[in-house]
Amino acid sequence: MRRVGSLALLASLLLAGCGGGAVEAPSARDDAAWDQAMTAGQDSFELGRYSVAITQYRKAADLALLRDDGVAASEAGYDLAVSQLAGDDPAAAVKTVQTTRQAATVRGQTARPEFDLIEAAARYRLKQYPQAIALASGGMASTDTAYAARSALVLGLAADAGQDAPSFQKALAYFNGLKPPLSRTEQADKAEIQARAVLASSPVQAEQLAEQAASLRRDDASYRDMSRALALAGQAAERSGDHQKAASLWARAAQSASMQANSANTVDAATVTQGSSLLRGGATTAESDAAQWAHLAGGVSLHPFAEPKKQ
Repeated sequence: MRRVGSLALLASLLLAGCGGGAVEAPSARDDAAWDQAMTAGQDSFELGRYSVAITQYRKAADLALLRDDGVAASEAGYDLAVSQLAGDDPAAAVKTVQTTRQAATVRGQTARPEFDLIEAAARYRLKQYPQAIALASGGMASTDTAYAARSALVLGLAADAGQDAPSFQKALAYFNGLKPPLSRTEQADKAEIQARAVLASSPVQAEQLAEQAASLRRDDASYRDMSRALALAGQAAERSGDHQKAASLWARAAQSASMQANSANTVDAATVTQGSSLLRGGATTAESDAAQWAHLAGGVSLHPFAEPKKQ
C-alpha cells in the first residue's frame, strides 16, 4: 500500500476559556480518527486480512467526506480499491475508483493517475480487455518507472488475452527496452511478457521464461502473479509435448490459486465481531482460475492438507 500526501496526525490544541485548559478541537479528533482507520487498514492489508482492511478504509473515506477533505478521500479511496482488488473483487474496485474520482472532481481536484492502473488491472480480471488496454497504455508514459512497468504488464496481459497484437507488441517493446539494473518485479514481468511472445514459436524457451517469472514472484510473495506464470509454463510444456510436466505445473498453479480464493472468501473474525457485512460480489476470479487449471492438470486435490470432514 502506498500513502501519498501528508496529513497532520493531530491538529494543534486550542486554549479555551479563562482557565487556559487544553481542549481538543473537533478537527483534531477527526484527523486522529482518520489516521487510526488508515493505519488499521494498512496493518490489516499487510496481514492479508482484506475484509478488515476494506472496512477500515471505508471508514476513513467516510471521515474524509465528513471533513470535505478531497486529498484524504483520495488516499482512502485508493487504498480501498487496492484492498478490494487484493480481496478478489475487481468489480468493487472499479466502482470505488469511479466514486473516488468523482469525489475529487467535485472538490476541484485531479484524481491520482494511479487510479488508472488499479482500474486497468480490475478490468483485465473482469475480462474487459479493450478498457484495460486503453487505461494501461496511458500509464506507460509515466516518469515513475515502477508505475510504468506495471502498466506495461497489465497492457501485455490484456492485449494477449484480447488478441490485440499491436498493443501486445507495445508492451513487449517496453520491457525489451528496459535497462539494467531491474527490480525483481520488473525482471519477473519482463520474463512473463517475453514468454507469452515466444509461446507459439519456441515453447521450450517460453516455459523457461515463465518458470523464471514464477520463481521471482515466489520470492516477492506475489502469489497471484506466480500462479499465473506457473499456468503459463504449463501451457508451454504442453505445447512442447511434455504432458506430464504440464500437468504438474497446472496442478501447482491450481493449488496456489485455490488457497488465494479460500483466503479471499474467508471473513475475518474481527469483521464478524464488529458486525460489518461485506458484499464482495463473490471471489470468483481466483476460484475460476483454480478450477480451470485443476481441470487441465487432469484433476487434482485443491486442498490436500485440509482436515477431513467428520462423518
